[in-house]
Amino acid sequence: MKDNRKKVVCLFTLLAVSSASFASMNTHPDGNWAGDNKVVKVTTVKGKVLDEKGEPIIGGTVTVNGTKRNAITDVNGNFAIAAKKGEQLTVSYIGYGNKTVSVDNLDQPISIVMAEDNHALNEVVVVGYSTNKKVNLSGSVSSLSGATLSKRPVFNVSSALQGMAAGVTVTTQSGQPGGNTGNIRIRGIGTFGGDSAEPLVLIDGVEGSMDDVDPNIIESISVLKDAASASIYGSRAANGVILVTTKRGNANERFGIVYKGYVGFQKPTALPDKVDAIEYMQLENKAYENDGGKAPYSDEYIEEYKKGMLTDPDKYPNTDWQDLTLTEHGFNQGHTVTMTNASQKVTALTSFGFDEQKGLVVNSAYRRVYLRNNMDFKPTKRLHIKLDFQVSNANKHNSPYEEHAFNYMNTRTPIIVNRFSTGLYNGSGLMGNNPILLLKEGGNVRKNTIRTNLAASLDYTLLKGWNIVAQFTPRYYTVNTHTYKNSVTTYGDPEGTTKFKSAEGYNTLSEASCRYFYWDAQLYSTFNRQLGQHSIKLMAGMETETYDGKTLSAYRQGFNYPQYDVINAGNIENMNNGGNEAKWAINSYFGRINYNYKERYLLEANLRTDGSSRFAKGHRYGVFPSFSGAWRISEEPFMSKVASQVQNLKLRASWGKLGNQNIGSSYYPAISSLTTGTFSMNDKLYPLATLTSLANSDLTWETSTMTDVGLDATLFNCLDITADWYYKTTDGILMKLDVPNIIGFGAPYQNAGKVRNVGWEIGVNYHHSFGDFTLGLGATLSDVHNKITDMHGTTSTNGDIRNQKGSSINSIYGLICDGFVNSQAEADEINAKCPQFGAKVYPGDLKYRDVNHDHKITTDDKTIIGSTIPRYTYSGTVNMDYKNLHLGLFFQGVGKADGYLNSYYVMPCYQGGTYRKEHLDYWTEENHNASTPRLSYASSNNTYTSSFWMKSSAYLRLKNIQLGYNLPQKWIAPLKLKSAYLYVNATNLFTWTNFWQGYDPEVNYDASATDGVALGSAANYPQVKTFTFGVEIKF
Repeated sequence: MKDNRKKVVCLFTLLAVSSASFASMNTHPDGNWAGDNKVVKVTTVKGKVLDEKGEPIIGGTVTVNGTKRNAITDVNGNFAIAAKKGEQLTVSYIGYGNKTVSVDNLDQPISIVMAEDNHALNEVVVVGYSTNKKVNLSGSVSSLSGATLSKRPVFNVSSALQGMAAGVTVTTQSGQPGGNTGNIRIRGIGTFGGDSAEPLVLIDGVEGSMDDVDPNIIESISVLKDAASASIYGSRAANGVILVTTKRGNANERFGIVYKGYVGFQKPTALPDKVDAIEYMQLENKAYENDGGKAPYSDEYIEEYKKGMLTDPDKYPNTDWQDLTLTEHGFNQGHTVTMTNASQKVTALTSFGFDEQKGLVVNSAYRRVYLRNNMDFKPTKRLHIKLDFQVSNANKHNSPYEEHAFNYMNTRTPIIVNRFSTGLYNGSGLMGNNPILLLKEGGNVRKNTIRTNLAASLDYTLLKGWNIVAQFTPRYYTVNTHTYKNSVTTYGDPEGTTKFKSAEGYNTLSEASCRYFYWDAQLYSTFNRQLGQHSIKLMAGMETETYDGKTLSAYRQGFNYPQYDVINAGNIENMNNGGNEAKWAINSYFGRINYNYKERYLLEANLRTDGSSRFAKGHRYGVFPSFSGAWRISEEPFMSKVASQVQNLKLRASWGKLGNQNIGSSYYPAISSLTTGTFSMNDKLYPLATLTSLANSDLTWETSTMTDVGLDATLFNCLDITADWYYKTTDGILMKLDVPNIIGFGAPYQNAGKVRNVGWEIGVNYHHSFGDFTLGLGATLSDVHNKITDMHGTTSTNGDIRNQKGSSINSIYGLICDGFVNSQAEADEINAKCPQFGAKVYPGDLKYRDVNHDHKITTDDKTIIGSTIPRYTYSGTVNMDYKNLHLGLFFQGVGKADGYLNSYYVMPCYQGGTYRKEHLDYWTEENHNASTPRLSYASSNNTYTSSFWMKSSAYLRLKNIQLGYNLPQKWIAPLKLKSAYLYVNATNLFTWTNFWQGYDPEVNYDASATDGVALGSAANYPQVKTFTFGVEIKF
């Protein structure tokens, strides 16, 4: 009996596609087809399209290959189409793989059976110490294919994750070569005060940095977001877990070589529009006029200046500091060669890569080479041995004054000359610190990082379904940093009669050498057994991890031979040496139980116990459990009638606890350090050790508790939907609470803070082929509400950032601005009834809100005015393929986030007049809707931290666009190539935002700052857009 409901479901599809098909038909007047610009004698071929269960496919598209002729199957799956003998018909339908048949007999109806495309249902996802079918997961896991990342040029994997997974927020402030890594947060920020909020990253089970992995050899990335999926990693999983799995050799491919390479260049995503010399002088005149002073530039002088700019740039400069600073094109390139080889018992993958990024300024570059070898041995059917090795060598080179140059290019005035016509560099008006000369000759910073990883594992099958695994993974890396600052000479006139020395006035050299050794050993056993319709998986194991880090440093001041920048060449009168060493260890025991009944009811329980040497005895061990369950509704008998439309429908829920041992500024937060030194008495020096702060031996882990409810659905075998809601609390955040001053010691750390993150996320993906055309669509949307729920009555303020109960972490703290003072009467009222900082205000000044109602404006009226944590993150993906042509677009953005800049980056009349184009739109009696307050040097009223200088940092960015072409086989076959793909690519091409003009909306997200945010400044290396041409060739 035919399923009537199935017919109803597909009726709209049938009508829509039929209408489109009818409209596209091109019929000859005599009834013959003319779609190919030639008359073809009509021969009607009839047929029927069924699924594997014998049910009709309703609304399927039947196309004669190579023509425009097509037909639509009716409610019984029947079709009729004009075709000739020997032509081929292709049938396509949502949720099914395309089926192609040949027209061999014009007199016989054709019966076509289509198979469901079950790729999504069979997808395997990497989870903690194991893998699992995605449909059988009861936790919240986002899985990304390595092919998705390698489709576009990717230098750092962390920044490439931006927008790729729901609930994962990635911020990238800088485009600096070697410094453009992403700052990753999973489901909000769970801690503050300097404690680490970074997720745990494991590469093939080994902790490390994902930016040390060549993205071209990544097989998959799994993001474990809830407690059920992450708790197996216990004390390191409070901020989420990212599992990176690299590619391995393929036993079915004896030998293969793949080359991937690209070359390109960069440009800043945005730069502030600066005024020219004439506009600068006009704005200066207005500022002095507002302050009751005499205009410094007469009309006659301005006219003289206009003419002189063309003939005497030494006297009448019109300097564009941005053009002088950004002289390079940011050339970048990447090349990777991957070789795979396989024999009966051995498979291997070897990859060698080279990356290079050059900067937008001189003396800025980053180069990296890396080698990875993954090898698998199977000497017997029971034994599987893996030996993996990776080494990378990265060199970063830049000027020690790079930040100084980026600061000056947006803040120095155009009437200051850079270089005189005599070739001498100017120092007047720059305090001797000419940014262009310092970039070229002010020294160098050279940073070398060498990382080596080794992983050896043995997987032995004791009995069928019972395995034991042992893995040993030592890691060693060194970081050597050489910072040499060279004092340069500048001049005050073209003849060089006046000289200036740069800030230090002498040369300095700092050397720092750090080496780190990690050791990780794991031993665990897995047991799988199928008992009828019951499936049970057991896993239990133990792990030990140790860390040993040592640093050495040296400093010298004064070099008689400035070109010879080595420590021994420096003077010994001013020198300094230092060093430090830290160690810790973690011992862990863990286990997991999975139960599966009929692929329908899924249960999972995890338990991990960690003991860390970083805490005092009695507080070293923590227990981290989790429980989860899922119901695959699609597997219930009552869903069988819609099985062809609903391949998977699953409800899941989880609860668990996670820990964070990366807390405090010391590796030993539970103890106090002694301060050592010397003191002088009777002309002798004596050693001294002092204790300045109290210790707290009761310190222990930060603990996060998370509840998650989710839904997964696969519809029509082409539409995947995942949705989650979560509630996460983090308790025991380290804080220093007030202690009585009479104690005489600084306050100790205590587990006192508490944070809550509540949010939801949804991801939707669609993929289907329509003949030669394939369409892929994807979208993610996440919402997180972050709130500090307890600080034991204290607050924490760091500049313009404040943490306090009831607000989000890293909130913006300032005055509420209620607009401009628009009249003298209004100014008089404010001065009389609510004076602002004890000074007079004038029309055009900013007026502030009296928050505490004490009838005066002071710093006591500061309050929380914004949040730097994005409330919403979202992304959209479009992939279109037609025959050999590919077009991909990736959009990414955030919503409901605030950013703040101050001083000369956005304020006029600051340190000599740092004017931008928008400052031409200043307040006047005729312009009350101005962009900026009245111009004034005398008043500081308008420079206080306030909501006026805060803007929305929400944005939408065209993160990536690529146009590519797969060369036809007939072109490449003579060259003995398997495939060749060419593409052009652009990254960060367009950004739509209401943030300050010329500044990237991510400018406040500084990964090196406390809690990842720094407000006010914009002296960083600008964010960049990248244009590349690339190729992928398989031999």
